Amino acid sequence: MKKKYLIPAVALATFGVIAGCSSNSDDFSSPVSAGDKQVSSEGIAVVNVQDAKAHMALYRRSVVDSRQFDASTSEELENASVTIDSTFENGNIAVNADVTVKDDSTYTVASAGVDGDGAAWIVQVEDGAVVYSWRDKADGEWKKFETDKVCDKNKLNNIRVEHAESVVVIVVNGKIEGAFRNGAEISVKGKITIGFDKKESGKCHCKNGKIDQIDVEVVKDIKDTVESVVDTTATCKTSPKGCGDVHVEKGDSLKLDETWIAEWSFNDSANVGLDVTGHGHNADVTEGAVSAVDGIAAFDGRSGFSVKLDSKIKINDFVVEARVKPTKFGTMQNIIVAEPPGRGVDGWQLRIDEGVLTVHLRDAEKDGDDWSIFPGERMALDEWNDIRLERSADSVKLFQNGKVTVAAAYKGDLTQMAYDWSIGYDGMQQNFHDRYFIGEMDYVRFGKLGSFTEGSVTEKVEKPLVAWEFNEPTFVGLDRMANNSTKYLVGEPEVVDTTVVLDGKSGLVVPLSKTFKRNTFAVEARVKPTKFGEMQNIIVAEPPGRYGTGWIVRLDNGVLTVHFRDEDVDGMEWNLYKGDKLALDEWTKIRVERTADSIKVFQNDNLAVKAAAKGDVSALGYDIGIGYDAMMQAKHNRFFVGEIDYIRYYGL
Repeated sequence: MKKKYLIPAVALATFGVIAGCSSNSDDFSSPVSAGDKQVSSEGIAVVNVQDAKAHMALYRRSVVDSRQFDASTSEELENASVTIDSTFENGNIAVNADVTVKDDSTYTVASAGVDGDGAAWIVQVEDGAVVYSWRDKADGEWKKFETDKVCDKNKLNNIRVEHAESVVVIVVNGKIEGAFRNGAEISVKGKITIGFDKKESGKCHCKNGKIDQIDVEVVKDIKDTVESVVDTTATCKTSPKGCGDVHVEKGDSLKLDETWIAEWSFNDSANVGLDVTGHGHNADVTEGAVSAVDGIAAFDGRSGFSVKLDSKIKINDFVVEARVKPTKFGTMQNIIVAEPPGRGVDGWQLRIDEGVLTVHLRDAEKDGDDWSIFPGERMALDEWNDIRLERSADSVKLFQNGKVTVAAAYKGDLTQMAYDWSIGYDGMQQNFHDRYFIGEMDYVRFGKLGSFTEGSVTEKVEKPLVAWEFNEPTFVGLDRMANNSTKYLVGEPEVVDTTVVLDGKSGLVVPLSKTFKRNTFAVEARVKPTKFGEMQNIIVAEPPGRYGTGWIVRLDNGVLTVHFRDEDVDGMEWNLYKGDKLALDEWTKIRVERTADSIKVFQNDNLAVKAAAKGDVSALGYDIGIGYDAMMQAKHNRFFVGEIDYIRYYGL
């Protein structure tokens, strides 16, 4: 379906380039390409749907203003405006509106800067088409981009227009109907008006339609990494090492865990090689690329990590555990190795040789150039294997899925290492063998042998990606994991005795980061409601309006409810799961688990809901709300009333 792009005739004679925007798509800094669409001679690069979706996924949205109109009239809309301030300083703005238009004449959904002295834009519906018009400066010519006729008369239509960097995307009833790049600067001055415009004196383009609800949003980058906004050594006083190494025990607080020296669990897709113990032994991708989806790292036979050698990992009695699923066998497929290049240095290896799990040890003073090799049993392709290697001062033991496959004497000192370690390949890049692991890894971890019960595979400890503990009165939104702290407060949430007190008018906004853009996760909370209401949000990743992917954990008149929606699968419908009613003025522990194929809801450790999972809810686009609906949708009062002891978010 070809989109129309119209340029005023007065501009065509000398157009060539609009505000530095070449018709050559390679000249644009935006990651979106014109694909196989024709680039117009007027300088607008049309963007195909898939590229538009990819571009939108790079940004998060925050609702700045949300309005609901019972019967929007021209008089009512004359006062419906949003002041433009520093919030909109980069010009990346979106409007999302439910609109009904009565006839084919022009109706204005929103405008910005028309009353100012600089750049401006207008979103209108004309003869069923959505029209985006803009000017680059106060005396500049107006230009416009127009979709096909996609809005039905006298029916409610959801219209969304988003400007992010140089890309404008028009979405109607959940479908992208037009996208283009114009390179224009739209950092505007004046007001954002709703339901009318001031482009022409005496004409508001507002009498032939109505708006039920509209959201005005700012659009910002989702950073690859989220930096802590606090000094964790100052706020996490319980440990000189800070807050990094934690696990959950029975009870209500996070305890520091000093067991593992290093653990790579691949739960943070933005930082795949993160050492989740907080001890700083992060693994860097040094060859190829390693992707992680839902806590599983994928190795393609051309990639791997390296870990900087450190005195804390140069020990002689140690434990290595890993959970791996090989998908193809080869000559030397390294899982984790402390392996020197060439000869004459201490080292060890845990790898798969033609499907057989093997352990290699070398004390250079005792063994010289030779390796002591201990083969275990052959592994199965495309199946998960639990592996545990125990190395004491005088022996080596290997466990495969709980079974002892190696038990042998080995006296020697392996601490005279000299080279960095590697995960998934031979980081020494010795080129006479193909030394890449091919398959998936759930985790790899390393610790001191004396800290563990001999011979038992330690259960994988669940560590939160985010933990709001509400223990800091002067920093209500501190994330103890130092990844997703927030200072964005609505109302006056107050920390009292290590809980946050919410009065029905307060909440916290957490900027969306890649941490939350996943399909499998768990949310835990301990809450004490003091008053019930229609929709009381505990934590939500909820899109405004009728479309979008998201999830919600909330109370509906006291009943715990969980909502999931994949817009591509569900459209505008939510998948709703109801738990049990909570008691007023009593503490309740809540845990919601979403795996690839199931949804479970626990209340006070009792299973309240079990259902099949549907869709993929990772494609989030809006900020996270704690204690309320951060999208500020005006249709309902969505504030939680009571106390929250903690909220934790895990990768599964």
